[in-house]
Amino acid sequence: MKFTRDLTFDGSSASDGSGRRALLSATGVALASGLAGCLGDLESDGDGEPEEPDSKSTHDTAALRERLADADPYRMDQYGPAHVGATADEGPTDDVEAVWTFREGELGPAYNIGSPAVVDGTVYVAEGRSVGEDDVETVVYALDGATGDVEWDRTYSGTNSFGSTAVVDGTVVLGIGASVVSLEADSGTERWRLDRDFSDAITVADGTVYAINTTYADPPTLVAIDLETGRERWNAPLTGDALYRPTPPAVVDGTVYQGGADLVALSAADGEQQWSRDLGETVTGSPTVADGALYVPVADGSVAAFDPDGAERWRQPVESGGQGSRRESVTSAAVADGSLYVVSSWQLTALDAETGSERWTTGIRGNDPPVVADGVVYVSGLNTMEAYDTADGTRLWRYGSEAESGSGDPVAPVVGGTVFFPSAGLHALREAGD
Repeated sequence: MKFTRDLTFDGSSASDGSGRRALLSATGVALASGLAGCLGDLESDGDGEPEEPDSKSTHDTAALRERLADADPYRMDQYGPAHVGATADEGPTDDVEAVWTFREGELGPAYNIGSPAVVDGTVYVAEGRSVGEDDVETVVYALDGATGDVEWDRTYSGTNSFGSTAVVDGTVVLGIGASVVSLEADSGTERWRLDRDFSDAITVADGTVYAINTTYADPPTLVAIDLETGRERWNAPLTGDALYRPTPPAVVDGTVYQGGADLVALSAADGEQQWSRDLGETVTGSPTVADGALYVPVADGSVAAFDPDGAERWRQPVESGGQGSRRESVTSAAVADGSLYVVSSWQLTALDAETGSERWTTGIRGNDPPVVADGVVYVSGLNTMEAYDTADGTRLWRYGSEAESGSGDPVAPVVGGTVFFPSAGLHALREAGD
């Protein structure tokens, strides 16, 4: 459950990491008492049967820090402004263990953990939580990716609502409450903040932040903001009801692709509309641009593919796991090696990216957007992290439990052989013994 009132910055809680921190190191260390009874110990299990967590991590911290620093970064949702959802990096393919687990807030209806960004060995993540009996706050953290130690934190009072974190050109950007906030990546110092009726869905590309301004009275507006100064460059109205759930736009080769009531393409230079397509239903996730095609999930339970000029290539219904009533649960796609991967109501499906034909489908415990790394597709959800072989959908491993956490729909990025799994805290998972 998310709450928002006027957003304020609590400067007294900014830290360089020498003060409070919540590092629950290694899988064998018990999580804080507030976690007990809500989640239980998270554990790794390759065959679906519970296993006892290892007593301690055996990973080389210095080697891990070096690998994370050299790895391809995860700068924003689905790895970048095209939202391809795939990396050439390797991820764990066998049973995993937690190198570290981080959480500061008490679990409960107000608790949220966001999708992190991982850049140059540092993990940037936001945590929303309750404060006392009647208030909430969001804290943005920079963590050492090898240990989970806090490098800095910055607190915003009045909201526990936020979006995924983006880190570009030494700048951290995210939507918090109804604001877009920019911070220095190395210190957490606030650079600028725009306080409007913004959603928390943002994309950063070519020195510009793209955010959606929503009000209850008017249709939503896509706003382009200068990354350096925070000044508005242009804004463009979007069709449809402002109450739909906005998703981050894709930005590729000077064009912004935005889903909503319609799928629209806008010039990144000035916001001029290039084309618009009525799909009959709303677009339910971020568009994905890969290999000369545009892929979008649609609320009727399908995925549609378009040419860059808006010509439709194909539209394919996606099998649903049948455990949810919302048709709009189809996620954004991950695209790799000629295949497209989406999740719909606890069902993971691989489609041929060229034709839309189904390659395989399998029931899963997760319901969040997938990511692909070196022949493995990773899906999180319901406090469970899973990995599947992209060739045939065989499950490789499963980690966690089915307990509810109230964490929303965060994506778990794979960077430097590590899965950063946001669920009732942030868990850094690596292959056991690696």
